[in-house]
Amino acid sequence: MQNCKTKREVIKMVLDGQKPPYVPWSFKFTQEPKEQLQKYYGVEDLDVVLGNHVLQLGSDIGFFEYLGNELYQDVFKVVWDRSIDKDIGDVKSIVLPEPTLERYTFPDPLDPRFFANIESEITAKPDMFPYRTESQYP
Repeated sequence: MQNCKTKREVIKMVLDGQKPPYVPWSFKFTQEPKEQLQKYYGVEDLDVVLGNHVLQLGSDIGFFEYLGNELYQDVFKVVWDRSIDKDIGDVKSIVLPEPTLERYTFPDPLDPRFFANIESEITAKPDMFPYRTESQYP
């Protein structure tokens, strides 16, 4: 079995169909438990203290503009009410009232927000496996 020195190498072994020396992990939390762990460990970034293997880049839930009154609008122009569910929210408005994309404008896929933390995060955590989920792309 290959001697792995970094978390990145362990994830690469898994992706290559090889048997890793142990099961890699990566924990993500909703808002309340995340805040409790940050307070407990005294850190903002939990990746290092949790020993996460996967470096998630970008925003795991997307980018939102605060509209006031606990309403947020995402890059697709969907308005979310976060008065009850603080992490995701409930859809408040219909973006496409008719089944057509005729007058719909898609978000800019080159918006700098989607790429803002890539270089700095990879530089800060070179042993982790960098990953971006499709849900983060417009």
